[in-house]
Amino acid sequence: MKKIGLFMCAAVLGMMVISCGSSKEVATAKDDHCCLSTKDAFRAEGSFMAQYETMEPKAKQNAANNARQELATMMQATVERVIDDYASTYVDGDAMDFKESVKELSRTVVKQVVKNSVPAIPGWSEKKTNGTMFYVCLETDPNALLDGIKEKVSNDAKLRTDFEYEKFKQVFEKEMENLQ
Repeated sequence: MKKIGLFMCAAVLGMMVISCGSSKEVATAKDDHCCLSTKDAFRAEGSFMAQYETMEPKAKQNAANNARQELATMMQATVERVIDDYASTYVDGDAMDFKESVKELSRTVVKQVVKNSVPAIPGWSEKKTNGTMFYVCLETDPNALLDGIKEKVSNDAKLRTDFEYEKFKQVFEKEMENLQ
């Protein structure tokens, strides 16, 4: 009886191992959390349901648009935290004016960087009862965001006086470490 129980446990365990390897692309995307941001890349996932086969190209495009929107939101929130931390520590004079001005400039930079986002992994899809769900994971280099902000601030004479790039970069890198 004991041998039958052990055999059954081994059989169930073996079936679980085999079934986990059956869909590597979906498993990679979901199980490995490849769409999580790290210090080296902002990443965001978007999805969209195609109810009919003719909707599939548009669904893929909408999934990418949703990922871009998520990416922009994440990047803007990160930049705002960095600006707040930087201004409270390093800016002499009117820190509030500095923060608002740099936040405004950063919105333009975020839009630019998001346009240049690339797929982190190939897109994937899942068949559902009511159609096909398409997924896209996009990523962008945090250094592109940092460099864009540096360029925008350096073009503004008033902001340039309060902006110390190396200190800003340190605060930015510290914030990116928190994404892991």
